Amino acid sequence: MDPLIIASLMKQQVGFLANAGIFANALLASVLKYFHVIPVFRKKDIAPGDKPDNKYSFLKCHEYLDKKGTILIFPEGESYYELKLREIKTGTARIALSYESLNGLDDRLKILPIALDYSDSIQFRSMVSVSIGEPISLETYKVSFLEKETSAVLKLTEKIRQELERHIPNTANKEQEQFLLKSHKFYTTFNDPKGDLHLNPKHSLASRAQISKAMHALRESDTKLYVDTEIKVHHFFDQLKFEGLSPGFFTNKFFTKSSTLVLMGYFLEFLLLAPIYLYGLLTNYVPYILTGLVFKVLKLDIEYKTVVLMIVGLFIFPLCYWLEIRLIGRYFTIDFWESSLLLFSFVISAYIAMYYWTEAKRFRRVLHFYFFMKPEKKNSIINLRDEILSNIEIATSKI
Repeated sequence: MDPLIIASLMKQQVGFLANAGIFANALLASVLKYFHVIPVFRKKDIAPGDKPDNKYSFLKCHEYLDKKGTILIFPEGESYYELKLREIKTGTARIALSYESLNGLDDRLKILPIALDYSDSIQFRSMVSVSIGEPISLETYKVSFLEKETSAVLKLTEKIRQELERHIPNTANKEQEQFLLKSHKFYTTFNDPKGDLHLNPKHSLASRAQISKAMHALRESDTKLYVDTEIKVHHFFDQLKFEGLSPGFFTNKFFTKSSTLVLMGYFLEFLLLAPIYLYGLLTNYVPYILTGLVFKVLKLDIEYKTVVLMIVGLFIFPLCYWLEIRLIGRYFTIDFWESSLLLFSFVISAYIAMYYWTEAKRFRRVLHFYFFMKPEKKNSIINLRDEILSNIEIATSKI
């Protein structure tokens, strides 16, 4: 999805660099060539012991740039999603500077840093933030490139890294990443309700980037406070996980609600939507299961899950809907408009069924909170919440 998202924002036609492994299929290779995709060989794409040779890739890039083309490169070289910038490969700098050196170093070429930040990169219909930085000029690197090629490439690569890092949340390891994710969830729940990911994705992702910067600053200025907050945040979410609850259950807004009205609201909602839920389940369960099954059979990396589910679903769901309408047509006489109405009902009921199932899981948590959770455990979590909020106030005053 990464190249599709960026290319859709560009006015000009965009060519791509992609790993050579996906060119193994002849049919797919012809399609990729049509869309100006240039293969790049990585160590994992060649036989053990061999060194990747990308002279052909560089040549194709130069040819495409000669036609005033724009090339999209993902300099990390991998699609695995983490809340950190992985090692930046030198290929982008080498392609840019080698092209400039062959064309008189007239500074025609620019590198435009673009950063993507997903709310959940493997979750279908997740949110994404696209941040575009200032174009990087090659002016300061092209002269040194002629004198000392390796040094110029490394300096430009470091500049690319710095520009990308400015626009994304950045963590050093998995522990920091988990702390950032939990801190973001805690902050948007108790300090910034309008920053809820689903209510305001743009604001929420921007907030996560700011929290990341604040965490770096706090770690430098007050290590003791940082560690204390980290321990308490992890402990807070561990207790919630044990109880099967979300932070929202411990907001003042939820506490002020009448438990009777909350339970009555769920009861009426389930009663009214039950027929549509059953209809949606009946008409969408088979294509839903088949779509997930295809991904399991393909045995692809988890990073490809979202795009596979989307592409496979675009074929399986319409096919199953068509078969269902044909089946109904065998027993009932239906015209074109009635068939269209049926198709519309399949789609709408699918969304309602997903909503119903989500609400049912939340209702189970509501019942647990009201009737099965011990009062002392509630108080323990509330006290921990207040301690973290107090730490946030202290940290805010220091940053």
